[in-house]
Amino acid sequence: MRAAHQQDAAVLIDLLQYYLSVKSRKAGLVSASTVRSYSLAVRDFLTFCGPADRPRHALNQLDTEVVEAYLRSLRERSLQLTSIRTYLYGVRALFRALHWAGAVGHDPARDVRPPFDPTPAHTRKPAIPLGQVARLLTLPRELAKDERVAWRDEVLLTLGVTLGLRASEMVALDVQDVDLQVMDVHIRRGKGGRARRVPLTRSVGALLDAWLRVRAQVSSAPSGGEAPLLISFRPGRPGARLSARGLSSIVNGYLAAAGLPKDMSGVHTLRRTAGTRLYRATRDLHVVSDLLGHASVTTSAIYAKMDTDIRREALERIESM
Repeated sequence: MRAAHQQDAAVLIDLLQYYLSVKSRKAGLVSASTVRSYSLAVRDFLTFCGPADRPRHALNQLDTEVVEAYLRSLRERSLQLTSIRTYLYGVRALFRALHWAGAVGHDPARDVRPPFDPTPAHTRKPAIPLGQVARLLTLPRELAKDERVAWRDEVLLTLGVTLGLRASEMVALDVQDVDLQVMDVHIRRGKGGRARRVPLTRSVGALLDAWLRVRAQVSSAPSGGEAPLLISFRPGRPGARLSARGLSSIVNGYLAAAGLPKDMSGVHTLRRTAGTRLYRATRDLHVVSDLLGHASVTTSAIYAKMDTDIRREALERIESM
């Protein structure tokens, strides 16, 4: 109650993180990146509400109009719609946590709707053109000054653009998650806490086998300790687990070097490309959903829409009838 009244940011964020991790409907399944994003949203919202010692809007006295005013202020800052949605979801999570703790009697953010994006989902972030994927995978050999770095970077690009792994899944992989006997990769905790096994092709298996030999020369985990698959080569941190930020920086560097436009930046671009390639190869959304670890085949349907060539071919078949 006191933290809500005094609007103590540190205590409120601790409450939010505890609620998300332990007490929310998805307790234990919320990713670290979501927790970080929501924490930033809470800090931003508290700044909007005013100084802690004399806030314009006290948390335990807020109504829906104040949250809607905050949403308008986000639009005025020309933030992307995805960022605005994330900030609103963070504020919603804060009030759910406060309500659970008995610090507020109602949730003023519950009925506030995120802004509508009229842009079709499949056009917001395009996949890499299929003809440029092979070129992208050759860049580590051309650009990396250290051969070990080139091996690692080719692996991480392949994990994204061929296997369709999420950024969080890539950096969480340990050496023991790669089974070259069975030829699969074990994703122990994907989105929503779901585990899955992703099969390896012969070429991806050979690439991982080569990388594991190189990686073993850099660092080895103590008995019973973690041995991250993707490691850092930064001075002072050789052999440490590659961070999500480090992964993003590496991938964006190669995407830019490939001459791809800015709307094709980010690790998720690799996953979108993998989804498009999978759908083109199989025309089976159930296979795509299973390999990518989607909770619903409906989520995978976007990849059918992203493949313009398939739709064009369908129209051409109509003309030939």
